[in-house]
Amino acid sequence: MSNNLQFAPGESNVHVAKFSPSVILFWLKTELGVTNTRILSKRANSLLGVIPLGYAEETFPLANTASVGVEVKFSLGRAIFGLILLIAGLSNLNAFIGWLVLLLAISLILNAVSAVMKIKNNGGGETKLQVSILEKAKLEQFRNEVNARLFADHQGLRHQETMGMHTMGLLNQQAQINLQEQMNRNISEK
Repeated sequence: MSNNLQFAPGESNVHVAKFSPSVILFWLKTELGVTNTRILSKRANSLLGVIPLGYAEETFPLANTASVGVEVKFSLGRAIFGLILLIAGLSNLNAFIGWLVLLLAISLILNAVSAVMKIKNNGGGETKLQVSILEKAKLEQFRNEVNARLFADHQGLRHQETMGMHTMGLLNQQAQINLQEQMNRNISEK
């Protein structure tokens, strides 16, 4: 993927990381970024799961993001199918097709375990971004960056709301004092 994530003017506190979606297909990259306002992702689309062909971009506003988490998933179906292909490939090593089946089996077995970042929105919807299990630590670090911004963003909103309420209270007090002074002047003039 030659295109990089595009950030809007005014976005700050930018953190970007690149991930491989699987152990075998290291040339296909998923790029994730987080700023003070949103989470961005750019995933490679592929032809037959191997040849890069375009990309898919998604944006998640921090204000609409409820949580971000990482989980490790084991795909039993991939593992079993990989073991079946492994046995078939090992029994046919004297033919070229046996070697291809063996490579496919190894790929399936290596990719049976993966790391997934789940982004939940305020409405309960969930988006999953799968990466290689070898990059789980980097994915967890990215999740921590997102959560730090989520926490800071919510804290900032609460602070602004509190300050707005204090300002309104002070304005009300000032209006009451002005009204009282006006009433006192009216009484003293009579």
